[in-house]
Amino acid sequence: FFFSLPSCVGVQCLTFHQLDRENTRAFRKRLLPASMVKLLWALCIVSVFARVSLGSRLPTKSMLTLVQPTAEPITVQRTIRTPTVEIAPGVHMPMVGLGTWLYDSARAKRAVELALSVGYTHVDTALMYGNQKGVGEALSGLNRDSYFLTTKIPGGLNFTETTAAIAQDLEELNVDYIDLLLVHFPATWGGQGGKALRQEEWRAMESFVKNGKIRALGVSHYCQRHTEDILEIATVPIAVNQVQYHVGMGMAGPNATDDKSYYDSSGITYQSFSPLCGPCNSTELINGDLVTKIGAAHGKSGAQVSLKWLPHQGGSP
Repeated sequence: FFFSLPSCVGVQCLTFHQLDRENTRAFRKRLLPASMVKLLWALCIVSVFARVSLGSRLPTKSMLTLVQPTAEPITVQRTIRTPTVEIAPGVHMPMVGLGTWLYDSARAKRAVELALSVGYTHVDTALMYGNQKGVGEALSGLNRDSYFLTTKIPGGLNFTETTAAIAQDLEELNVDYIDLLLVHFPATWGGQGGKALRQEEWRAMESFVKNGKIRALGVSHYCQRHTEDILEIATVPIAVNQVQYHVGMGMAGPNATDDKSYYDSSGITYQSFSPLCGPCNSTELINGDLVTKIGAAHGKSGAQVSLKWLPHQGGSP
């Protein structure tokens, strides 16, 4: 039942993400009806990273927040110490952050304000989410170096289009610079594009790093060969590949994990979105039998178990 976006659809790579059925069999037996899930939980808004750097643990506080689709946010009152990972020289990314997919500007603003109030320092958005103005409003008035901001631009853009998209990001967010900019997909969502456009788009992104408007660059939903297209011409390293990854995918093959082992061995931070599998229409990774029983043995919640699993899968201890 777990799935992730087919990162390579239309761009000449393997098409469907096939996950290890043995690992997910226990979860499938306890799926909640989709209608009930929609009333209980929205998409998980925490972004956790599957690569840990022991040399960059900074004592920031964070909190897991779950949002119902038709009610005020529910805050789990438990602070945690959040490590960071150095994704580029001098760029330390908090390993827990607030994701804002599927939120309009008003809801994104409220979610970011709540997250900031309890100690979050990392916010993730994207041009295609249509909520960057709300995110920017929530961040306005804060010292710019007090939070880490990730956003994304569409794939399949030429140099001029890329420049315009980044300028729009900066304007909507109302910030002087972006900490991490990702290419959202290796082509357009319809699959148009290719190696030449990937390289052209990356060159345009690099120009913003060189003029101080972006601190680090990365990709999302990229396979190994897409990444190698960029590495052929990159003068600014690829800092991150952001893909869906969570409990149940540990034994999945390279297609399902977007070639995780390649990134683990190449120095590119492997970043997980939907770590509690919001798109799965299930709360199994929050309160299912498996994670709940493991958590009970250690005085932790099921969600904490699911999140802790991620750094244990990283390329470095």
